[in-house]
Amino acid sequence: MEEKTTTGGVLFYTYPLAFNPAKAKLALEEKGLKYTEKRIDIFDGQSLEPWYLKINPHGSVPTLVSGSETLTESLDIIKWADQQGSPLGGDAVDRDFIAEWLTKVDSWDGSLFAAANSSANGLFKATTKHKLKVADALLKRNQEMADVYREKIQSMNALTAGTMEAGVADANRAQLVSLLDEAELRLANSKFLAGEQYSVADVIFTPVLQQVFRAKKDKEYLETRKNVKRYYEEMRKRPSYKKAFGASESGLATMGIILPSLGKIYFQKITGSY
Repeated sequence: MEEKTTTGGVLFYTYPLAFNPAKAKLALEEKGLKYTEKRIDIFDGQSLEPWYLKINPHGSVPTLVSGSETLTESLDIIKWADQQGSPLGGDAVDRDFIAEWLTKVDSWDGSLFAAANSSANGLFKATTKHKLKVADALLKRNQEMADVYREKIQSMNALTAGTMEAGVADANRAQLVSLLDEAELRLANSKFLAGEQYSVADVIFTPVLQQVFRAKKDKEYLETRKNVKRYYEEMRKRPSYKKAFGASESGLATMGIILPSLGKIYFQKITGSY
């Protein structure tokens, strides 16, 4: 069933365990903005339903709807949030660095890193296979949106292939190392990435570090980067951190989110009704 935003309100479509929505949610929380959160399941095929694809043709999360404005990229939502009132850090941060850093960090694929470096890779492949069947069934029932579904099917096939290619995973890790090394140098001389005040540069980088810890790769990437390690420990203490990552860092909460999805997937598989 289609969800609609209240007039004048902000509606935020998200999934608590996903990387990109966490970046956007962290920004919304740091700015203290009021919004209504709607969960979209990215594993069981809910994100492929026609009503949602009309809002976000990518069939992904996050999506933010504010009045007549719809944003479907986490970086755009971060920038939008920072423009509401005074920007984080005010005049005490390096704005040129922030602009460059936002683009640089956003280009790193945290979802690919998780798929290639964690035990969840098998689950990712299985749910993607299921979503391909859902997309194919929905395409047949919604011919007026055939082009949208064909594009989504193509992108899912490409993503699945990408996680299986060693070269892609190696490039992803190299990009991560570059980000960590740059952050290590900057944090040797300042408390935060863009200066002595917290800014959206920290918003977009914190999920990167959380993804490293979540994949249990912290010893590999952070033990020799003491400044980044110390910085991440401080980021974890911020109230916004628990809001953005509480579910993904709680085994009980994670299972409470995943199990219903797996139940739906299993039911559709045995009935053949997608």
